[in-house]
Amino acid sequence: MLGGAAAGATLALTAHGRSLARASFPGFQLSFRYPSAWTREDWCWLGTSVFPITLLTTAHSAPPCQPGTVFAGGIPLPPLQHLGSDGVTVWWIAFGRLGRAVARPNTRIGGRPALLTVRREPTHRTVRSYVNCVGTGATQRLLNAQIQGPSSSIRQVQVGAVICGPDFAAGEADVRRMLASVRFTH
Repeated sequence: MLGGAAAGATLALTAHGRSLARASFPGFQLSFRYPSAWTREDWCWLGTSVFPITLLTTAHSAPPCQPGTVFAGGIPLPPLQHLGSDGVTVWWIAFGRLGRAVARPNTRIGGRPALLTVRREPTHRTVRSYVNCVGTGATQRLLNAQIQGPSSSIRQVQVGAVICGPDFAAGEADVRRMLASVRFTH
């Protein structure tokens, strides 16, 4: 069921004339729009209960996905990445039957209950941060959305985004517009 998570992209224009790309993942019953200037790398491996979906970034190129082998694990999502001033990286992950319900939802995304948080985060690499903003005076924010999944086989969808300063407002607005465009199919 989830193995057939084929992806597609088409371009559309918003009312403001900004070019958007459409990402569609039928195997996850998910589609959304994102700024077409962002680079997209669909993830190349599926887990047994955790399913990395895609990586979107303002960097000139997205780190390529590499599946695991008998001798080494695959590249995690998000992969290690360094962003410059005003950069953004977003990753999407689905959780299967073992996923948990969204605790204390504070909004709705795609018509589903969701918990949306934004917090400041250290710019140096930690065990929890694979994406980091670099440069003089670098600062970053982490936007995290936990969305109740559309079915019993997709219990939760998580979206993570690292947004670099100094202009947090523009990057966060792009991520929030992307989340506002989320559609789930049944």
